Amino acid sequence: MNLLSHALLSRNETDDVLTVNVLWDFFGRDLRQDKRPFVRRGAKIHRTIDRETDTSAEFKQALGLVSENRDSVLGVVVDIALDYALSLDWKFYCSDDRLELFEHFYNRMERAAPSISERAVTFVKGMRERNWFKSYGELEGIQRVFQRLAQRYRFLDSIDGAEAEIEHRVDQYRILMRNLYPKVQIAVAKL
Repeated sequence: MNLLSHALLSRNETDDVLTVNVLWDFFGRDLRQDKRPFVRRGAKIHRTIDRETDTSAEFKQALGLVSENRDSVLGVVVDIALDYALSLDWKFYCSDDRLELFEHFYNRMERAAPSISERAVTFVKGMRERNWFKSYGELEGIQRVFQRLAQRYRFLDSIDGAEAEIEHRVDQYRILMRNLYPKVQIAVAKL
């Protein structure tokens, strides 16, 4: 699961915890020694979501949906494919208006980012400008994400064009996400 799933799964947490959870992949290295309770809780939620996802039968099945020439980027493709499935079936996961909730997430993250770092402030501003959460619900948005990743990180160059594979197997990803999300939701609720 990618950023959108992380945000939705921590929506009932404080702004600081939600923000740390969503940004952990980008700032976790900088925050590992940070003992503030909101940092520790956000990190714990993030790691729980990742662990529950990555060890699930659904995730393993989803990995098998990605073509062999993308071996080095399997996890990234699947994480984004699952967020795409979540967006497509939004009403299954959340009764709130999708775009309004995205704005709410950005507002909350902008309020919390200064307590994390100046880099977090800049990062969240960029997320909002590119409307990352919304982009996970659109094939063109996923394509832009993959293109940026391929350009920024040479070792991810095989990710370019993976959105076509996701669209081809979207119904399978939707089923897998519908089965996986409640399991992860239960694990997070137990924290």
